Amino acid sequence: YHELVTQYGVLEPLAVVDLRPQSRAKVEVHFEGKVEVMNIRLDQTVADLKKQLRTIVQLPANNMRLYYIDQDMVKAFGPEEMKFNTRALHSFSIRDGDEIHVEPKTK
Repeated sequence: YHELVTQYGVLEPLAVVDLRPQSRAKVEVHFEGKVEVMNIRLDQTVADLKKQLRTIVQLPANNMRLYYIDQDMVKAFGPEEMKFNTRALHSFSIRDGDEIHVEPKTK
């Protein structure tokens, strides 16, 4: 060790890397021309998010469609419908600045 320090000097400490998955994201919720910024938990399901959105959009959970827009992929793929209520939000790879668009279901 001392020979290496003599030859190369004392090394800088290694970078600290946090590989834990993100647990929350700040997203924009769009509904009827209005935008609401929300801090959502990513461990919840689509059904849980719909329940949380009921008070904001004034729609019952079973009467709303959610579309996720990833800001990096929007030009390549477009919005992704969040149609499976049991799917966890983290599986969409939601990050800060992404958008969720809410639309009423049409009959």
